[in-house]
Amino acid sequence: RAGSSRPEAQESAFPPSHFVAPCAAATMMQRSRLLRGGGGGIADKMFPGYKDKIWARLPQGFKEYKVKGENNKFESEIASHRTWQGYLLKYKDVEKNFVPSAKFRKPNVDWRRQMERGTMHFGRWYEGPNGTNYLPGNTHDRLTADVRSPFTDAEWEDRKQHRSFDLMKFGYGCLALFLAYRVTNEWPVVWCDDCKDEDLPN
Repeated sequence: RAGSSRPEAQESAFPPSHFVAPCAAATMMQRSRLLRGGGGGIADKMFPGYKDKIWARLPQGFKEYKVKGENNKFESEIASHRTWQGYLLKYKDVEKNFVPSAKFRKPNVDWRRQMERGTMHFGRWYEGPNGTNYLPGNTHDRLTADVRSPFTDAEWEDRKQHRSFDLMKFGYGCLALFLAYRVTNEWPVVWCDDCKDEDLPN
């Protein structure tokens, strides 16, 4: 920042690390971590940078041992992940074979479902309902001919009295509420201001 008296170099109050930040942005990301327990402890307040000084006095062999230990731990976790990933990918390849194939799908409807739907017809294989036998001009579609089957007109009128709500009336009600809200309220409009500063009034 211009006019700032901040020194160029400043001792770090954070623990040493073998990772060297390549740029200032990475350093800022390191310093933005959450510190608990008093912001680093009372020792950091009394002796700023003491960890860096202790790290500088340690033998080179011990430093290499600590760095190699952390690197080996990281690499071992990566290797473990790759091992498990191989097992899981192989399992997923086998799992694809368990998906039911449409090639062997049963094209007809079983008798239990036909009874529940009311489309079950008891008779010879070439006979259909209402005296039909599936010859040209003598057919009957049991699914689309009467959607209210197998209920009679009286049963259908009785069933309509026990509906929880009418979907069409509910939709019209929602539409009416939306239109009423749209008419009685003023929605904000965003205008793009492309005028220059000298055009603005003082």
